[in-house]
Amino acid sequence: MTTTPDTVPKPITPGEEMAALRRFHRDTTWTGTIAEGGMGPGTPAMTATGSGTHRLIQDGRWVVGDYRQDQYLLDGTPVLSWELHWVAGWDPARHEYRATLADCYGHAEVMAGHIDGDRLVFESTGDPVVRIRLTWVLQEPDAILWRNETSVGGGAWSLVEEYRCTPLPGPGGHSGANQAVRTFNKHVLNPLMLRLAGRRHWYAARVEHVGRRTQRAYATPVAARPVPGGFALPLPYGRDTDWCRNLLAAGGGVVTFDGARHDVTAPRIVPADEVRGSFTPYWQRMLAGVPEFVLATTVPAPRGAAGG
Repeated sequence: MTTTPDTVPKPITPGEEMAALRRFHRDTTWTGTIAEGGMGPGTPAMTATGSGTHRLIQDGRWVVGDYRQDQYLLDGTPVLSWELHWVAGWDPARHEYRATLADCYGHAEVMAGHIDGDRLVFESTGDPVVRIRLTWVLQEPDAILWRNETSVGGGAWSLVEEYRCTPLPGPGGHSGANQAVRTFNKHVLNPLMLRLAGRRHWYAARVEHVGRRTQRAYATPVAARPVPGGFALPLPYGRDTDWCRNLLAAGGGVVTFDGARHDVTAPRIVPADEVRGSFTPYWQRMLAGVPEFVLATTVPAPRGAAGG
């Protein structure tokens, strides 16, 4: 019988170090700010909203994160969408955490990390001219504070951006059950709801949007709520739904609400607190669990145009 020589290295077994790391890697949404000059000399201060999802690979040896963020000027003008891919795990040889990141600017880096209680810190390895420090701080009851700082030429750390992250419900965020509900809604319930969506005295609006890749016209029933100057469209399943991504990519669409068609423009994702105060008490209760909304501005109808 052939036996495996003891000299052949064996794969590591995930231990308590990975369990500790997972506390900081939860599916989240976030809102926050980017400091003036944070993205380079002369860059403006901005606000941002984003979301991140995580999964384990190699039997739990590594946690993988995928993040997407939309950034705006302080007046709400969209600037850019940013994406990052992250892989982190425990390195038993170095007795520290290691991570790699790659973003949509073509930047890739290896980082080293450690945990101190409810604080996780990763820093650039080696001796680069520009060092990066990423910090997660667990805050009660359900919030994570995340900061990105840089140091140039060994100088003091300066803040680039800071976000308050809200973990999504479920084991890691969007659970399998939640995904099943989304699939059922898309293929079964939504086609039925479209027959009523947008009609007078019906709760759901009809949102018309153009496919960002196909350029085809689509329509989706959404529980849109009127707010001053436009509509708030809830995101109960997160911002990666097709209608939301299409609306943002096109910079607008059409919302048919209570029997009237409205062209909308400048859609942007905002935290619930920014729009919930405009809802009736009933709709505040109905949408209490929704963390984010698409806020879209109504385009004024031409003078003399008849209402639909």
